[in-house]
Amino acid sequence: MQTIQNLFAHMDWANRRLHDALQAAPADEVVKAATLFLHLLHAESIWLYRLRGESSEGLALWVDNADLTACAVLIEANGNGFRAWLDALPEDWLDKPIAYRSQAGAPFESSARDILIHVAMHGQYHRGQINAALREGGFEPAAVDYILYARLSG
Repeated sequence: MQTIQNLFAHMDWANRRLHDALQAAPADEVVKAATLFLHLLHAESIWLYRLRGESSEGLALWVDNADLTACAVLIEANGNGFRAWLDALPEDWLDKPIAYRSQAGAPFESSARDILIHVAMHGQYHRGQINAALREGGFEPAAVDYILYARLSG
């Protein structure tokens, strides 16, 4: 359980660092990166809804007009939401199946553990894409490696 909690603490830290890097660049020059970032945050939010047993149908996964203020709100909500959910989760529930529906309404079932690992990996994948887009635009990417987080927070 501690490993998963560490992954989500890292996720929150990395999202905040990436938000800072995006804010340091002119908004009109980081549209692709900001759009990917908002997608990442919306996906985190959608999975949090599902983990709580709430419907995520109808929630947008991709939004064209990325707004860094909206990103900041989602970072806060997602970080607090996952922290509270994980703190209340008994460890023996990690492998309990969670029933949910996709954005299109198709029914699925996955273990909480698999969902949590997916969320952490999905976010890191997109943070890499966002950093690549920042670098391509001539801007400084955010250092978001887990090992850096572990050194700085430990």
